[in-house]
Amino acid sequence: MEEKLSQSQYVLISAILCFGLVFNITAWQNQIVALGLTFCYLLFLSFILGSIFIAKPGWQIMLGFVFLLALISLAGTVALLFLKLDDYFIISLVFLLPMLFITPYYYSHLRKKLSVKELIKNYLDKFDERRESKTNFLLAIAYLFFAAGGFYLLVQGQTTQSIQTPWQTVHQFFFPIYFIATTILATYLLRSHRTKGPLALIIIHTFLSTGIATIVYKIGYGFDPFIHQATERIISATGQIHPTPLYYLGQYAIVIFLAKISMIDLSLIDRVLVPALFSLIVGPTIFYVFNLWLHKNYALTLALAALVIPFSSFIMTAPQNLANVLFLITILLSLLYYRNQVDGMILYLLAFATTAVHPLAGIPLIIAVILLNLFKILYNSYSKYLTLYFLAAAVFVIFLPMAFLLNGSAINFDPDFKLTDISIAGWVNKFDLALNLVYLADLNRLIIASAIILLGIMYVTKRRLLKNNAPFLAAAAVLFADYLIIRYWLTFPSLRDNDQADFVSRLLVLTFYILLPFFLLGLSIIIKNLWEKDWFAKIFLVFAISGGLSISLYLSYPALDRYQPAKFFSVSESDIKAVNFIEQIASPDHIVLANQMIGVAAINEFGFKKYYGDQFFYSMPSGKNQTLYEHFLAMIYQDTTKETMNRAMSATGVNEGYFVLNSYWNNAEKIKAKAKKTADQIYEIDNGTVTIFKYSKD
Repeated sequence: MEEKLSQSQYVLISAILCFGLVFNITAWQNQIVALGLTFCYLLFLSFILGSIFIAKPGWQIMLGFVFLLALISLAGTVALLFLKLDDYFIISLVFLLPMLFITPYYYSHLRKKLSVKELIKNYLDKFDERRESKTNFLLAIAYLFFAAGGFYLLVQGQTTQSIQTPWQTVHQFFFPIYFIATTILATYLLRSHRTKGPLALIIIHTFLSTGIATIVYKIGYGFDPFIHQATERIISATGQIHPTPLYYLGQYAIVIFLAKISMIDLSLIDRVLVPALFSLIVGPTIFYVFNLWLHKNYALTLALAALVIPFSSFIMTAPQNLANVLFLITILLSLLYYRNQVDGMILYLLAFATTAVHPLAGIPLIIAVILLNLFKILYNSYSKYLTLYFLAAAVFVIFLPMAFLLNGSAINFDPDFKLTDISIAGWVNKFDLALNLVYLADLNRLIIASAIILLGIMYVTKRRLLKNNAPFLAAAAVLFADYLIIRYWLTFPSLRDNDQADFVSRLLVLTFYILLPFFLLGLSIIIKNLWEKDWFAKIFLVFAISGGLSISLYLSYPALDRYQPAKFFSVSESDIKAVNFIEQIASPDHIVLANQMIGVAAINEFGFKKYYGDQFFYSMPSGKNQTLYEHFLAMIYQDTTKETMNRAMSATGVNEGYFVLNSYWNNAEKIKAKAKKTADQIYEIDNGTVTIFKYSKD
């Protein structure tokens, strides 16, 4: 029987937490109290919401937390579209959520009064039954030692300078330590008889893998996060953003809600949200799902080994990345939907929340969930007439392209399809064994992934279960067809050619995510077969997992090597100083021609302060009109003269302009020498790390 709180306990706990949070938000504003109350509030509501939909104890809090974030995302999106996401709405939502859950909580499953004493006793009994051997205990301690060493090196590698890759500042011993830690953890998991301890270690190791950018880049990593954080700060201060976009609002709602009630800096919550959520939820969810079919040690190992899939989407917070996390969790939980262990309502909740975060992931997920739901409802018909089901699924192919057309995309009547666009396999040899292995795996990732997926499909086919899994194949086929249509028959006026290819390629990643159950099944077969053979096979398996995860780690972050040099520098403290210095000396109306990282430094400091037409006053390579950025490129590559700056000033109607040059730019000294000849004034930040050239219009 499921244990439940009494109604009086529910009301009392809800009242204490809600009134405590609201009093702290409006009056007391104590950081420690905010943290304590927020933790208890989220823990309580996650347990309640998880109990409504998840019958298995222990998993209600973890999955309930995801469901709770999905509800907050949807509620906040509605507020931003039709109301205001201000303090009044946050306070109302704090009270509304426990009120919303109380009725379904007491009508779900069986009722039995929750006894904390009995709960602890049962846990201790199970703990005693599953006591680990001394060898496993030592393996766990050894893993924690090496993991702590890895985190120590990451902290020591923290920087505020412009870097292209974290490996420029993180000690070279990190990779050997990571490899050893992974080896120890894989060995421990393959020998484990327990659940909670191993899962905790998997969570730690996942964050050791995905949290590197969060730890190393003290100012922040990437480009997009700064834009979204600036937007979130505006919404947090005013309750709205104009013009209100039809996307990203789901992420903004989650970040602002958590920041308001916890009093944690909004930027910090934004930075850790995706790496922490991915680490906390995805691995345990893989175990939770596959533990139904596999022995515990294999399911645990699979949860770790899933990191062989490069995880660059989960090392920083951006709407697409958060949507991808929700996408993954939904696909994994859909396997339980077919076993009647998860209600279809949850899949739709997560799908709509994903759409609120980013429609590019949300619309495909809604299509996938509809196809999953449709197949289950009409199983008796569709299991006999699969052709009819796939024909019905084909109708959904038009939905995503239509959404893009309605959003301003145009039809390309002359698609340029090239065989070179298809890269299936490759070979590399630049006389560096370690990097050869890394990039050999990267170049052949399609073959490797396809082989493992095919192994999973063959397994279910052999057991006559392929029909039952047809919805995953149908949804993947629909999304792949959408990729081809959008890639070759649609154009995006607001995106540059390179950005358009990268944008559309996200659909291929989502196609893989839909096929993830087959991939994980194939991976589990490899793990099981190797571990059940001789000692040589066991050793090979452990080192294959360690090597695979180390390769995946390297490929998930920007690299600076002879194979694939990094493209972008990070925002530095010098960049921040430069934009603040310009703000102090500049007239109210001015423009700045600089690279995009200087631009996001300005957005980080001043928000979206000033626009000339539809262009930000710092040159940025985004939007339909990129005149200022084109003038910046002209200053860099063509004509570093006052005439170029005059044309930029004339285009925006200002009389003062600044050209900012970072010392890391190619031919920086030559460009600087040319600019010095025509600039009215020259300023240097941090001994020339950033040079500012001031121009006044003739």
